[in-house]
Order: sequence, then C-alpha cells, then structure tokens
Amino acid sequence: MLSTFQSEYNPALDSSRLMITRHSLSVFILIALAIFTAGCMSYIRDSSYNMRFSLNETGEALEGDVYNNDNLLGYATNGTLVTPIEKLRPGLISLNGTYQNQGFEFFFEFPKDSLNYSGINFSLSRRDLNKAIFNASAIDIQKIEREIFDGINEIRKVSGTNILQWNSKIAQVGRNYSKTLSIEGFAHKDLEGRNVGDRLKENKIFYTIVAEDLYMLEGLSDESNMSKTIVQGWMKSPGHRSPIVDRDGLFSDGGAGVYCEKKSCYAVMVFVGLEHDQSIKLDPGYLTFFYVYDPSYPFDFDVPVSIDITSTGYIDIYLVPDREQYNDFLKNSNINSIYEIKNVRTFTRSITARKGEGIIIQSDGGANVDAHLRYS
Repeated sequence: MLSTFQSEYNPALDSSRLMITRHSLSVFILIALAIFTAGCMSYIRDSSYNMRFSLNETGEALEGDVYNNDNLLGYATNGTLVTPIEKLRPGLISLNGTYQNQGFEFFFEFPKDSLNYSGINFSLSRRDLNKAIFNASAIDIQKIEREIFDGINEIRKVSGTNILQWNSKIAQVGRNYSKTLSIEGFAHKDLEGRNVGDRLKENKIFYTIVAEDLYMLEGLSDESNMSKTIVQGWMKSPGHRSPIVDRDGLFSDGGAGVYCEKKSCYAVMVFVGLEHDQSIKLDPGYLTFFYVYDPSYPFDFDVPVSIDITSTGYIDIYLVPDREQYNDFLKNSNINSIYEIKNVRTFTRSITARKGEGIIIQSDGGANVDAHLRYS
C-alpha cells in the first residue's frame, strides 16, 4: 500500500508508505495447497493400487496429473488412476489439473499404512476447489472501484469533510496505472519516473493539489470484502488516511481504478483538488488581485473554470490577462481587460482560462468578498 501527495500550492507536501496485503495462504498465488484425509479401500492386495479423486458433496470426478512426493505416477482419467504399488512411497499425493479452465493443485496426506490397502479415495470440498480455481480477472472491476470510492466518501461524511465528486477522467488515469503496477512493480513512479501529477498532466487534467493511494492484494481466493479490506487498510496508515479524512478540505474530486489478474488485484485511488476558495476583506477605495490560472502551475494547456463571486458591498470586477494589469491599475494607468463589470454584488461566469489570467476587484465603499473557482 502506498500513498503520496503532490501539490502545486505546497510542493513540499509529500509522503510515501508501503504496505502489501497477502491473504493467509500464500500458495494461493498460483496454486492451492490443501491437506486432506482420505478413505482407504479393501485389504485385498495385488500389484496394482487404485486412486480415486472426487468432490466431497457430489462425487464428481476430478482429473489431472498425479504425483507421489514429486514423482509423476500418471494421469487420473475420470478421477481414477491405477498404478503399481511398488512405485508408491509414504508422504504426499498431489493432483495437478484443471477445472472450468482454471488450474489447481491439491496435496493429500499419504501415510505408510495406506499401502496396506488396495487403493484409496481422495476427496475435497467444493469450497476448497472454488478457492483454488478462483481467478481475479473475472471480478466486476467497476463495482469494486465504486465501492472503494463510496467507502471513502462515507468516511469523509463521518469526519465532517466534503464528499468527493466522482471524476471519470481521473478514474481512468487510476485504472490505467493499476495495470501498470501489475507489469512494472508496486511504486508511485513508473519506470520512466512519472508520478501521479505527471499522469494527470499527460491526460490534460488540471489540478491544484493531488494525492494517490495504492494497494495490492495477493493470494486471493474470493472477492468478498475486497473494497472494505482496501479502504480499511488505507485507514490504518497515517499517510494513506490523510487524503481520505482530508481535514483541510484540499480535495474535491477523485476516482478509483482497479486491475485484477490471477490471484492478485491492484487498486489506485487518486484525490484531486479542482476548486479554490478565497475570502477577501476590502477597505473603502482598495483593490485586490488573484490568479484564476496561476502561471506557476506546471501545465501547458488552457483550462475551463467557473467563477462565482459574492460581495457584501458593490464592487468592480476586471478579468485581466496577467498581473501587470494590476500593477498598471495601481499606477492609474489604462489596463487591458478581457472582461469587466462594475457596481455588482454577485458575479458568475464560465471561461476557458489561459495561464497567468487573473481578476482585479475594486471596492469604493468597502466589502467582504468571497470568490469560488471550479476547474474542469
């Protein structure tokens, strides 16, 4: 499990943690290991020995290669193998086969006194077989992704934090990287050194701050409680917990991406800030400036933004291409404005902002001003 922050407001905001969850039987990564008791046949002896393999509940035959202490005895056809007793040794009998196109391997105890009989019946439960042939690639990924996201929002509600908005573009970035984790290894940076901020930029996704939580599940035998396990795992780690609880309300949007194969699943949760609030107190005759698109942001594309401004007093608003216009305004020089409106107390407008653009607000009589920017 990994967590990291990246912020354009605070580049020093960065943390990283690692945790991997391995379910109880690591051998379920590729095969299933189980030790079962077996029922012996009659005492009648000859040179051949019968082995039968079946499901406990239904008697359904199980086929596959049969080994005695890693020595191949032959193939159990229709669940039956007949082998010379001289080839057998006490220890383990294993059945290595397929069921519903999924591979399995089971191990059975084979004590010395089993050789006193003419054969032996090996059986296993349907539950253990299902665990062995479980393939995580068949999981409903979108369901798990939304459960992770909804679980995080439930925690945010309890914590009194704003709930995140699902962002399909952000979720796709997370989904793509979850598959990369299965190929390149479990880390926040890919082999080219790109982090979550770089991945968002490559997809033309603007942000003011971003964080990323990673989780890997290994040795899966079923899909029950997967999303709950992931979210609870993050909550146990301070680095992962921080963007979930988000006590400073930094994040507004997010998306979860999951990739599963064989017995493993990789989860990526991306938290993004797409909103900015500013409260300003203007004394009579004063003015202020703030960026709509801060030129220090590391993007090379224009960004759609919705602007909402409310004021307790009447104000003049100027949308300008750069901060130089504010400096000219202070010198009582003419300014180059993109848009301006005067003597208003509310202002709402959606624009496509270019880097460096900002807003000048002037008040003759004084005002308390609240500005809200929502990027998309």
